[in-house]
Amino acid sequence: MMLRYLTLAVAIAGYSIAFGTKAAEQTFFKSVQPDGRVVYGDSPTAGAKHSEKITVRTDTLNSEAEAEAAKRALQMTRQQLLRDSAARSARLTQLESRIAATYSELQSAQAERDSGREMQEGDRQGRRQSAQYWERQRRLDAAVRQIRQDLDRLLAERNALR
Repeated sequence: MMLRYLTLAVAIAGYSIAFGTKAAEQTFFKSVQPDGRVVYGDSPTAGAKHSEKITVRTDTLNSEAEAEAAKRALQMTRQQLLRDSAARSARLTQLESRIAATYSELQSAQAERDSGREMQEGDRQGRRQSAQYWERQRRLDAAVRQIRQDLDRLLAERNALR
């Protein structure tokens, strides 16, 4: 059991030495004056109503190798962001053309629905409209509704990418 703890302690120490950073701390004081002004300084202000110690830790890199690795990681992140931006731009262009086509399709479907409301031969049975007329109305309304849903989905995706 003791050997296990010793091994763990050595492993942690080795990891800390290999990947550790040099820590530097800087201490400031925040003092609130009786008139409500806030003053920051290296020491508490005399006559302050309230003083608070603030410690800021700044980490520095251990070596130039770590600095170079950090630069490479930053460059890779930048390249990934540029690729993502290009892909996003291409998708926006694609969405714009699909939105235009879908909007045109919606206008055509609405025009077809409006013209389909006019009575045609066989649409009446006496004074009432026939089942054929109502089925045509349901079919045309469903087509318009479906195209509107597609357009709404495309617009939502475009707006999310902007």
